[in-house]
Amino acid sequence: SGINAEYGSSGINAEYGEDFFDIMKSKMLERNPEEEIKKAFSLFDDEGTGKITLRNLRRVARELGENMTEEELRAMIDEFDTSGTGEIDLNRFTSIMIGDH
Repeated sequence: SGINAEYGSSGINAEYGEDFFDIMKSKMLERNPEEEIKKAFSLFDDEGTGKITLRNLRRVARELGENMTEEELRAMIDEFDTSGTGEIDLNRFTSIMIGDH
């Protein structure tokens, strides 16, 4: 699907402890960061709500072939959710991607 076509499914290496955000960040910073960050955000936010939810993260993990537990996915959201909504908006996602978290 879209994510695999754009970023490929290789390069995900749980053995070395890399997670989505590290991999997405390295891929995007090789290109136009602002444009790539918005593009990546829209891949997560397939419903166009302006937020990345646990459901969105679960779908992306599955599409990338990552076998992450519900607890691991929730921990990723919780780590970056500074507003306490259980969601990540574009501004927060941008901060994560440029390493300002």
